[in-house]
Amino acid sequence: MTSLKETDEEAWFLINALLQDAVKLGLDPLDNREHPDSEPHGSYRCPVGRDIYRGIPQPPDALPWLGEIDVDGTTTVRGRDVHWRYYFMEPRLDPAVADDVLLGCSIRAKGIGADYRPVEQTHHMRDAIEAGKRWCRHQKPAYAWRPSLWDSRQ
Repeated sequence: MTSLKETDEEAWFLINALLQDAVKLGLDPLDNREHPDSEPHGSYRCPVGRDIYRGIPQPPDALPWLGEIDVDGTTTVRGRDVHWRYYFMEPRLDPAVADDVLLGCSIRAKGIGADYRPVEQTHHMRDAIEAGKRWCRHQKPAYAWRPSLWDSRQ
């Protein structure tokens, strides 16, 4: 997260505050923009990335569940207006047993308005999932991950 702090110190502090709250208090279901009773401006979405492999071969293993914490507020990065996104997933020693572990996979900038590029965001989510899967496979013992609700192989 060093490059984020150098690029946008305010966003870095906001992401750290949101992460500390998530660790201490958990993620409030009503702050999830995907929850049916939530406000539309919640600070995170779970799960995201339903269509990230559209048009390309699906990986042979189960698609992980992926969440996203948002830091809204406009920042200009390389001439583009952006919001920051922190992608995370749930590693598990047993994919069928829930625990309290979240794995931060990636922090990326999402364009706003005319600077929004959906294909670019899709790549960001796919990269976050692949980074999380690599981390899981390289642990001893190897971890699995919480599967996505939309993975048709489940």
